[in-house]
Amino acid sequence: MKTIVLTGLISVFAFSAGAQDTAPIVEVSAQYQLLQADSRPNVPTFTANGGTLGLAVDFFDQLQGVLELGAAYNGSNLNLKNSLLTYLVGPRVSLRNRAKRIIPALEVLVGGATAFGGGTNPITLVHLARNSTGFAMAAGGTLDIRLNHRIAFRPVQVDYLLTNVDQGRVQNNFRYAAGLVFTFGSQE
Repeated sequence: MKTIVLTGLISVFAFSAGAQDTAPIVEVSAQYQLLQADSRPNVPTFTANGGTLGLAVDFFDQLQGVLELGAAYNGSNLNLKNSLLTYLVGPRVSLRNRAKRIIPALEVLVGGATAFGGGTNPITLVHLARNSTGFAMAAGGTLDIRLNHRIAFRPVQVDYLLTNVDQGRVQNNFRYAAGLVFTFGSQE
């Protein structure tokens, strides 16, 4: 297994010497994430900050398979500490050739989410904690600006993030992210 992984990594880096006008084969992204989270009926909507890591593999010039891990945390909402971890996979379709400088794309990702919550009752000082795991889906888009053949700036990733981690109640969340995309390899 280690040999297969090592061979794959060597292959990816060996292909990274391609010309600037070719599309990448693998992209790794690191982004800041702002999540406007829907919550329980008796807890107001809150904003959480965090990050997103992504791995995208090109199947064709304008079609990618995406794996994305995200985490957001809010510790100042009515003495509650809330965290949301998402793990999503799905297709991303570029609206332009990936070799262009500005690349808008649409995506639909599905997977799961785990919500962690806890807090201390200010009267009894009893600490309560709970977590719940369920379905998650993100539908939205990205905008990448290629700085060179290895690095792109992603000023906008906007998603509607649906989660179902509260005993059958669907949460309708809004997610914004921005960061850097590192490209490896090229399609001739």
